[in-house]
Amino acid sequence: MKVFDLLRRGAADYPNAIAVEHGERKITYRELIESVAILAKYLRQLDMPANARVAVLCENSIEYVIFFFAVLSADYVAVPLDTSLKSDKFRFILKDCNACALLVQTKYLRFSDDLMGADSPVQHAIAEKSVNAERVGFPVASLPDILEDFRRIRLAEIVADIDQVAPADKLRHDTMPDCPHELAAIFYTSGSTGSPKGVMLSHLNLVSNTIATVEYLRLTHDDSIMVILPFYYIYGNSLLLTHVQVGGRCVIDNRFAFPQVILQTMIQKRTTGFSGVPSNFMILLNNANFRADKLPDLRYITQAGGGMAPEVIRRVMDALAGKEIFIMYGQTEAAPRVTWLPPERLPEKVGSIGIPVPGVTITVGDESGNEMPTGEVGEIVVSGPNVMLGYWNNSADEEGVLRNGRLFTGDLARRDEEGYIYVVSRKKEIMKVGGNRVSAKEIEERILENENILEAAVFPVKDDILGEAITAAIVLKTGCALTEKEVQDHCKQRLAIHKAPKHVRFYEALPKYQSGKVNKLALAEEFRL
Repeated sequence: MKVFDLLRRGAADYPNAIAVEHGERKITYRELIESVAILAKYLRQLDMPANARVAVLCENSIEYVIFFFAVLSADYVAVPLDTSLKSDKFRFILKDCNACALLVQTKYLRFSDDLMGADSPVQHAIAEKSVNAERVGFPVASLPDILEDFRRIRLAEIVADIDQVAPADKLRHDTMPDCPHELAAIFYTSGSTGSPKGVMLSHLNLVSNTIATVEYLRLTHDDSIMVILPFYYIYGNSLLLTHVQVGGRCVIDNRFAFPQVILQTMIQKRTTGFSGVPSNFMILLNNANFRADKLPDLRYITQAGGGMAPEVIRRVMDALAGKEIFIMYGQTEAAPRVTWLPPERLPEKVGSIGIPVPGVTITVGDESGNEMPTGEVGEIVVSGPNVMLGYWNNSADEEGVLRNGRLFTGDLARRDEEGYIYVVSRKKEIMKVGGNRVSAKEIEERILENENILEAAVFPVKDDILGEAITAAIVLKTGCALTEKEVQDHCKQRLAIHKAPKHVRFYEALPKYQSGKVNKLALAEEFRL
């Protein structure tokens, strides 16, 4: 079984159901998979080697979904690109993975010279709309023309053998069909420190983790997800894969800058699920419509993409009383899910990332990966079919992360007596302040206990006396006011004195990556200016 078979399974079972909805546009599973098959046929007739890398540069849309699955259907390697990257990072990724083709949203072709560079490996380009080749400077095929010109491929041909490849009753972590542990996709990290790293994920990685996630979320054909996370981001990608497996519906809205619009979309489209990173929930909590009674069709939410402070979790629980709240933890290198917290245990386990997802084994280990005693802090080490193949063209970084097939995550945690895991900090976010080791996560959690504060990010800046000085970036709730000293006093009442921020700055909004994660490097750089 390969990743494309997840879509084949959903289309075979629910051909006339809506697969993706974006604004007023909709596409059924039958229409989607037929379009995918036609584009895949076109890709196969291009002069590209086996396992060629094909980059996808496109915002969330129906066209993105067609592009992504067509690459996999053609047995090439998909390379989703972060649409927020600067041109130099685009050029780096295209050259690093030696991309033979680029499937692209037309608006990005305006920057094709900067995007490609003079020595680009890209030999073929396909845009989601028809374009003027003279204006672009090189030949570009268009998706509408390809879908119109090629012989139409019917659903029956595409799913003819699906029951032999992916029988529906075998799609569980303990009975799933065999999957090849061969490269399916390369997801590049944000590259916030140095050059982006290409995380190589196999069909086994992605399929096994998708099946396990569907299992613990109890997703069915009746589920629909409000998609605000970009599909090039591994968390967003998991939303797509899990829902196509069950024949569910993905509702796309790229306007989270206007949270009221997102909530209205959820109400109008009757979505049953919502997934976000911590900053998404902090913003939504400031909106009166983010309440259980305003979202009657909502069954569940999921949160991952960084730890959410216990105080924020409690606010979400109060706002969405009666809804299932899944706190999750993962990494791109783990395809991505590693743990989940059963919603019924959340009230007593606030702050925990839960237990391993089905089929995954976790050790809270010492430097060698040996299990630490209950309650003691160690590094989260992951084993299972979800662990990446490695980093593309980057064995130096890979050696410190992959050891004997085990993923050393860089996250420090402890287990309680029942085996539930609590993240303490990332290794890289342990600050050394006057000889003391301090966790940025711990300080952020205490700051967010102040009812006037909406968001907080803590990071170190160089200090001649302390070595590193704790710095806090704060966003206040609408209509609220605080001073630097009041924030510092708030922390001193809840933390050791040396953990109180030396510097406090107030912002209208924190800089974020397109995934929604706070860009602490940008904050630190701004502070130095």
